[in-house]
Amino acid sequence: MLRMGTETFLKIKELLDSKGFEYKHLVHEHVVTSEDAAKIRDTNIHDALKAIILKAQLKDGTFKFFQAVIPASERIDLKKLKILLDSKNVSLASPHEVLKETGCTVGSVPPFAQLFGMDVYLDNSALKRDTVVFSAGTHTDSIKMKAQDYYNIVEPKVEEIRKIY
Repeated sequence: MLRMGTETFLKIKELLDSKGFEYKHLVHEHVVTSEDAAKIRDTNIHDALKAIILKAQLKDGTFKFFQAVIPASERIDLKKLKILLDSKNVSLASPHEVLKETGCTVGSVPPFAQLFGMDVYLDNSALKRDTVVFSAGTHTDSIKMKAQDYYNIVEPKVEEIRKIY
């Protein structure tokens, strides 16, 4: 039996391999926070992508799950997303909802929303990176790859969705 999230990791690996993208698979101790991940992976937190599952309440009262991806050193701006999506409300998905929608636990969700049938919004500041590193479906697997390759395979909607202080 595969451990939780391993199936997601294998799907990402298969997707990257099928497109011929170069990447490095990092195996490390169990981490939960972006700060801990950067330390254990020996990577810069500014190059790390944080994938956040959110839910928007649409004007008709229904809910839509989507993914926002921002540099791990930044914070998400829910007000910007609410305006962007023209929704009544945008909130973080609960840990139960994250698991139900992605098969991954909070902190291990990869920035590949297409695997979950969701739209993905990428903060425009992430475009300034040469390489990116991110959790790959588990708390012990990460992937480091060229930022441009990530953008090419995911094809996110690029917007300014981080908080500006």
